[in-house]
Amino acid sequence: MKKIFKTMTLSAATAVFSLTLVGQSFAAAPSFTDLDKVAAKDKIMSLQQSGIVSGITPELFAPQAAMSQAQGIQLLVNAFKLNLDLVRFVKEPKATDYFVKANNDSWYANALITAAVNNVELSKDLDPNATLTREQFTHQLIRAIETFGKLPLINPVVVDIKDNDQINVEYSGSIQRAINYGVIKLSADGKMNPKAEITRADAAEEIFNSIEYLKAHQAPAAPTEALTAPEGVKLITETLGLVDTDIKIKIDPNSKMTRESFTNLLVTTLQSSGKLPMIKVVPVDIKDNDQIDILNTGAIQTAIAIGAVQLNSDGMFDPKAKITRADATEIANNVVNYLKSHQVHSDPGAAITATEGVRLITETLGLVGSDINIKIDPNSKMTRESFTNLLVTTLQSSGKLPMIKVVPVDIKDNDQIDILKSGSIQTAIALDIIKLNADGTFNPKAEISRVDATEIANNAVAAVKALPNNK
Repeated sequence: MKKIFKTMTLSAATAVFSLTLVGQSFAAAPSFTDLDKVAAKDKIMSLQQSGIVSGITPELFAPQAAMSQAQGIQLLVNAFKLNLDLVRFVKEPKATDYFVKANNDSWYANALITAAVNNVELSKDLDPNATLTREQFTHQLIRAIETFGKLPLINPVVVDIKDNDQINVEYSGSIQRAINYGVIKLSADGKMNPKAEITRADAAEEIFNSIEYLKAHQAPAAPTEALTAPEGVKLITETLGLVDTDIKIKIDPNSKMTRESFTNLLVTTLQSSGKLPMIKVVPVDIKDNDQIDILNTGAIQTAIAIGAVQLNSDGMFDPKAKITRADATEIANNVVNYLKSHQVHSDPGAAITATEGVRLITETLGLVGSDINIKIDPNSKMTRESFTNLLVTTLQSSGKLPMIKVVPVDIKDNDQIDILKSGSIQTAIALDIIKLNADGTFNPKAEISRVDATEIANNAVAAVKALPNNK
């Protein structure tokens, strides 16, 4: 029997479809040029921006091309952010260890290994180069969202499918649930066309619809239930306005969090993300200190010092006790209150990073991390162009700023502005969020400092308040 040893990187254990900062920039990806006649164009472009789909070339998506088994698996791996960060193998894995018809040297090898290790339901004798039918892909997708989205199995309202006799009986339940979830729709004549090859456009649309369903049907744990590691990570990132990459600690994703592990994760994440400075702590006497992992004592003493946690009346911390969502939320909120009165900022004149820019926008505009839908390298320095585009696009996607008709102004260095960002820049000028220099230039590629970014964000707040519906 093959033994697989697993460790969990918490940055990979968070919400399935997080659309915030990632390690590489998708914002600069060129738009596909072959989607003008595709009904799902906007959905496909959204998936491209989030890094879930890619084209056969940087400019071509090939929407009507048939989806192969390998491409379908890669799409599932991308959509659910499956990876091998969680696994340590005793020997190098091969795609043929899991699928006998696979080619270990092919582009899809890693995707097949990743899917198999993460228990995606796939036939061991699948042919990676064979095309997928509509019923095959839909079944794979529904089983994946129910597994990785932790959706409960439902008793669907059975829909009359005119060609139901052509559907593989093993797939019929998944297809009925796909209709109930809104992942697929029948044709105008009530047919599924199960044996037809699924196109790349149709597969991408099903993925998008699945994401939207999961967003609307997330089932948080009950307040009194013990928190799991993924739930603890999600709570920290959402409450404190962090991004997944701020989570550095490794932990078993299936474990229940304890008071000790949650507190350590919270404090260490705050310090590594720059929100909480290293502070000098006067240690207090914890009566059950001998039960605390020595590597976690510093974080727990820090949490006590800033008022995030308190000892029991008998001076004990109960480090190994399971922590509930209610207790974890209270601790996280205590930290929020502390941070509000002990804010840490970088040098106002220094160029801000993408992570700092996101934080500035979310804090100034009263948004949450999930309202930031543009992907960008979190370690890059933001420019006047990238910050303004991020700000305006976030305002529009969050519903705070409607799409407005803009009369373009003459920007003397317009040729230096990324064409995909020009609309945001013109909108920002129209609303007096930014102003051109005296010579009519914008200096789009110049790095932006915290003080300048803060001024622009504050201008945006004033612009939103000045809109007719906000007066």
